[in-house]
Amino acid sequence: MFGNLLPFLMFGILLAAILSKPLARARWITLPIALVALGFVSSEIWVGLGMDTGLRWQILRDLVFYLLLPILIFDAAIRINVRWLQREAVLIASLSMPLLLVAAGVSAIIVYVLIGDAFGGIWAPALLIGAMVSATDPAMISGLLGGNGDSRRVQHILEGESLINDATTITLFVLISALIVSPGAEIGVPAVLGRFALVLLGGAAVGVALGWALDLVIAPADDKVLATSATLVLAFSSFWISEHVLGLSGVVATLAAGLTIAWRQRQHRSEEDIAFALDAWQMLGFCANAMLFFVVGMSITLQMFLDHWLAMLVGVLAAAVSRAFIVFFGVGPISRLPGVGRLSLREQNLILWGGIRGAVGIALALSLSVDIPHWYLIQSVVYGVALFSLLVQPPLLPRLAAAGARKVTNPQK
Repeated sequence: MFGNLLPFLMFGILLAAILSKPLARARWITLPIALVALGFVSSEIWVGLGMDTGLRWQILRDLVFYLLLPILIFDAAIRINVRWLQREAVLIASLSMPLLLVAAGVSAIIVYVLIGDAFGGIWAPALLIGAMVSATDPAMISGLLGGNGDSRRVQHILEGESLINDATTITLFVLISALIVSPGAEIGVPAVLGRFALVLLGGAAVGVALGWALDLVIAPADDKVLATSATLVLAFSSFWISEHVLGLSGVVATLAAGLTIAWRQRQHRSEEDIAFALDAWQMLGFCANAMLFFVVGMSITLQMFLDHWLAMLVGVLAAAVSRAFIVFFGVGPISRLPGVGRLSLREQNLILWGGIRGAVGIALALSLSVDIPHWYLIQSVVYGVALFSLLVQPPLLPRLAAAGARKVTNPQK
């Protein structure tokens, strides 16, 4: 299926395994950035030798949507702290849905106003960029804040936001992309929002139903290998059934299935069985991230930065402004509502800086259809935003957390 690309995918996993521990102690470089750099170097060497890397749009789209995204979403879903998800439901839901749409809109407006001429004066590319740069990475958060002391509440809010907003972002991306490439399609706000709500809620219902049904089937079997193998089937089948059979959101179905099966399994499975499943999915998630960032490095060229550096800076500006807007004018006021638990200014700053762009935004950019107008420019902007975020935010976030640790407000109980 992946042809000449397969050896590079395996090489990316091998490099990630070798570099993981050494880079865990590094302050100014993360494993994703190292893999992107090594992917770029490997591709340049391979192409220089006159060899084919196997990079094709159809292959990359299949890799992202049929292999990587179901693994990344399901892995994040089954390890989320459901108790904290419920406790911070108002803030997480606000950040992941209405405020995400606001952030995407603000980003799209900034991009359109500043570089709209490069898109021929059409809104669709700006909307796609706004959607993609709004996705945050749950895998990057826990290792940076550590989950200790007063930063624990912020960590759980960021992890919950990242998990759910990834599914929301992917759904929005798929919807806008489909509307763009469909001749005569209406790309109006009511049409987009109506279809968005339908595929989101429908996908969630499918995921819950499949997760619940699978738990009923495997509950009698006292076998951790069988139970864990069944969750692998659930991750991919929930995506495929929802996306391709029912025309709903596959990623939302996978997310809902993961949350459902994790909740059900914790009620009647032993701690040993649960730990086994989490370890297995951690390995799969590690491999998926390694393949993703290595292939992204392979798809990057120096010409991309030379041609589109200004557009990349505009994307960074748009992502930063939109994030600040929803944090200080959205999350802050919402946290003052009765029963929510007020966030201090330092906590709001952590949420601002904790919105690290990573795997999902890059994966969507990697899978962009060549039929979308200005797809290469869109991809370049999203790459620029994600790489800037991965370079700048991870080194700074732990310092911000340590500086404000004693002044963070405890959540209401």
